[in-house]
Amino acid sequence: MNSPFSCSRLLKLSGGFFVGDRTRCQEPQTICIDSREAGPRSLFVPLKGERTDGHLHIESAIAAGSSAVLVEQDWAEAHSKTLQNWAAQYPVLFFPVQDTLKQMQELAAAHRARFSKLKVVGVTGSNGKTTTKEMIASVLETMGRTYKNQGNLNSEIGLPLTVLRMNKEYDFAVLEMGINHVGEMDVLVDIARPGTALITNIGSAHIGYLGSKRKIAEEKRKIFSLFKKSNRAFINENEPFGDVLTENLQGILHRYGERSLSELQEVQDLGLEGQRLVFTDCTIRLALPGYHNLNNALAAIAVSRSLGARWDQIREGLESLGAVFGRSQILKGRVDIVQDCYNANPDSVLAAVKMFSAMPARGRRILVLGDMLELGEESEVAHKTIGKALTDSPVDQAFFFGSEMKAAFDEYQLTGKGAFHTDDYRTLEKMLLTASEPGDLVLLKGSRGMELERLAAPLLEERHKKIS
Repeated sequence: MNSPFSCSRLLKLSGGFFVGDRTRCQEPQTICIDSREAGPRSLFVPLKGERTDGHLHIESAIAAGSSAVLVEQDWAEAHSKTLQNWAAQYPVLFFPVQDTLKQMQELAAAHRARFSKLKVVGVTGSNGKTTTKEMIASVLETMGRTYKNQGNLNSEIGLPLTVLRMNKEYDFAVLEMGINHVGEMDVLVDIARPGTALITNIGSAHIGYLGSKRKIAEEKRKIFSLFKKSNRAFINENEPFGDVLTENLQGILHRYGERSLSELQEVQDLGLEGQRLVFTDCTIRLALPGYHNLNNALAAIAVSRSLGARWDQIREGLESLGAVFGRSQILKGRVDIVQDCYNANPDSVLAAVKMFSAMPARGRRILVLGDMLELGEESEVAHKTIGKALTDSPVDQAFFFGSEMKAAFDEYQLTGKGAFHTDDYRTLEKMLLTASEPGDLVLLKGSRGMELERLAAPLLEERHKKIS
């Protein structure tokens, strides 16, 4: 299979124009948007962001070996002398284009179109999409070679990178598709074109950018927008926005959940060790605890069965899966930690606290909540609601971290329970280490930007000394 970003393809994007000596350059074999990842024979795509401009790092990329670079036309015109000097110094070609991001997305869409036999599963939703994607991929890997997004490459930038790194060796692709603004799903679905697609739920994540839950549902349902009648759509049986998600749906609708899966006989809670799912024909030991992870597993089962998975393959796939970083991770040491701090919104916080409250604890239950970000105008009300909702939880002590969590703290402390609030990380760590005792169970929950995982190492230390 020819490279999806060969020089001939890049020339089409640039209208046949380039800067450099083509006889000195080698065809790019890899792609990157971060100059620190650049290497020999790589295509570097500089992107303009809110904080920086990738064009500022072009020289670092070509010094590391990039043999081709997309550059935006206005930047190229303003820096024509610089480009010519670099082209004389390095074996590299520059391809001026109108918009580097859009052209990278076009390359990805064209590359995806070359995989006519590949079975592509698209996964989106406000909560649980990464874990569900991992579960589906883990089951499908027992059936054939399976490709999936790495890390958080699921956005209008990450998904095209994911697709452009895909090759012909795969039977399945499971692609997570994350959005935070209107119109983004149009771009993603045009690239991924899934034949099977699943929406985990509609919640409040990114509501500050999207406006309302209904608008979130209207945006996410676009994952079905290119469906043919034979394609399969999956939504949860309890989804309140089910009617919105399935409006004008072309394709076959499947609802998943405890009621929809008749083979499910019993769910046994194993606390920190996860849960046991008893089906008519097999029993599956799931390492991930919590009701939300049960729903993620049932979603993965429904999708993989529609693709032909047997029960023994489903069991092998789900039992081989551990927690993904920051998502229901159980860490054991001086204290036990539930590290669930990859992201946070009102729905995921309540789900995490519910799971945490049901877990057996050797000591006290200590809750650490960081700001829920990207909630926009609803932030203060959402944080207050969380603080009030926690009043009935069996938490012995609560720590609130970040300026937006102050509203939750104010509401929570009305209960008279032990609570502490700070905006300063060092103060939080000091107070938490002083308060925690061996055997305590600690939940770390907050948006990714709060970096609550910094607390894990000091909390787990066996020889931890209290800070006075």
